Amino acid sequence: MIKGLFATALLTIFTGHAQETDEALGVNDSTSSANRVKLDGIAAVIGDYVILESDIDKTLIDLKNQGASTQDITRCGLLGKLMEDRLYAHQAVQDSLLVSDEMVNAQSDRQIQQLVAQVGSMEKVLRFYKKPDVESFRSELFEINKLRMLSEKMQGKIVEDIEVTPEEVRQFFYNIPEDERPVFGAELEIAQIVK
Repeated sequence: MIKGLFATALLTIFTGHAQETDEALGVNDSTSSANRVKLDGIAAVIGDYVILESDIDKTLIDLKNQGASTQDITRCGLLGKLMEDRLYAHQAVQDSLLVSDEMVNAQSDRQIQQLVAQVGSMEKVLRFYKKPDVESFRSELFEINKLRMLSEKMQGKIVEDIEVTPEEVRQFFYNIPEDERPVFGAELEIAQIVK
């Protein structure tokens, strides 16, 4: 019996006739009649960091909640930004740029206090973010803040030795077409004569 099942399984693997094999064994496939629902998907993997499709949606919702205009933001552009952040964080870990858990927890505590002050209570915050308890909310916030802080630390390391001269700034603005240049208002200083 076991040899027969093993031979049937090998036959299925090599020939791809799973349905015929199931019928021969008298086994019904319970998943074929069920409605399939995709819960989430992996959009990208950067080192140890996985970006889920739901992460893109969450980021878009967070931007809307912060009052940012999301008209010109595409899912592809948002995914690119998330990938860039994870790439910086991954490189920070590779370069041994670490962020202490105390710093991350302090930042998370400040954010939680601000959210509670804005909304009114911790229960409302948990309901808004659809979290069952404070601990799960705190742990997700910890991961988000740690990632962001690692990313910022790596970005700072990359640009720490760059010096921009006034001539480079001048050339940058001269390369912008004249009708697209930013306008700066005139600045006057008035002196008062004291007798």
